[in-house]
Amino acid sequence: MKRKEIKLILGLSIIPLVALVKIISSYPNQIEHYFSQNFYPLLFNFQKYLFQYFLFSIGDLIYLLIIIYSTFLLSRFVVKFKVPTKHALTSFGMFISIVFITFQLNWGLNYHRIPLSERLNIEKQYSDTLLYDLTYKLAAKSNLLHNQLSSSDTSKVIIPHSKNKLIDLIQEEYSDLFPSNIKVPKVKPSLYSLPLSYMGYGGYLNPFTLEAQVNIRIPKINLPVTIAHEMAHQLGYAAENEANFIGFVNTYQHKDLYIKYCATLFALRHSYGDLKKRDPQSAQLILNKLNKGIFKNFAETSTFWEEYENPFEPYFKSSYDVYLKANGQKEGVKTYNQMVAFLISYNL
Repeated sequence: MKRKEIKLILGLSIIPLVALVKIISSYPNQIEHYFSQNFYPLLFNFQKYLFQYFLFSIGDLIYLLIIIYSTFLLSRFVVKFKVPTKHALTSFGMFISIVFITFQLNWGLNYHRIPLSERLNIEKQYSDTLLYDLTYKLAAKSNLLHNQLSSSDTSKVIIPHSKNKLIDLIQEEYSDLFPSNIKVPKVKPSLYSLPLSYMGYGGYLNPFTLEAQVNIRIPKINLPVTIAHEMAHQLGYAAENEANFIGFVNTYQHKDLYIKYCATLFALRHSYGDLKKRDPQSAQLILNKLNKGIFKNFAETSTFWEEYENPFEPYFKSSYDVYLKANGQKEGVKTYNQMVAFLISYNL
């Protein structure tokens, strides 16, 4: 077969590849066993061995090179008003097909594994009473930790650790809910922390190098759970609510009280937000019992994101919403907030 014919076949293969993944996604048990539990751990450990000694993200560097090269190619047609040739279109189609299949075999199939709620036998529906009890416990725990870590109930908690130290502390005690052969992952500060701030993102996993990156600019109060969340993605948990829950568990169980405090506020924010929709009056009563200093810690988050607010952020969020829905997360970005059922089942 000639080289041109191979390129043409690859260029036109994106549609059957998408259809094939759609069919495979209907078999979560097989994906769980063959891919997530057996193939993916081997792949992750191999790639971790390749990239762990680099202090910066190789995946970030690859993204930069792709952006530069794509901009160069685009300029050739836009600036010079050239119509893309058949060869150029075939090459582009081949590139898309290779990226798609590499994404699926490297990471993407994890989106279609058995849901964590089924593996933990968690009911997705819960009563208002259970939600109230959870929110009340989290508020009480927040007050308790705040009293231990602050000079007064009106002062915010100041985390003494550096951001790089927080990364190390979380890695030292990180564990999987279901022990596997995956070596303990670790995140890296993103080279694109400033753009991420404007885009409204706290971190991400590179699906091609399996490196996890965090926006090192975000406030320390948000950083521990974000770190643990991205590490959960490295373990193979693709769904955002699952990564949120595993991130919470690993930070809430941490021996360092500052990290535990961050986890508790993270869970309280989600629980309170859900209760407020169902029973605003009860939610407000719980809120009134929080130490004043806790609100100052919450304000760190809102102040940070307000600083980087811009008219393009909604478009970035919409793009990611489409990406999540295309990979089997029907609720899109709303999936981030759907971890309350996990919290209710968890023994605080």
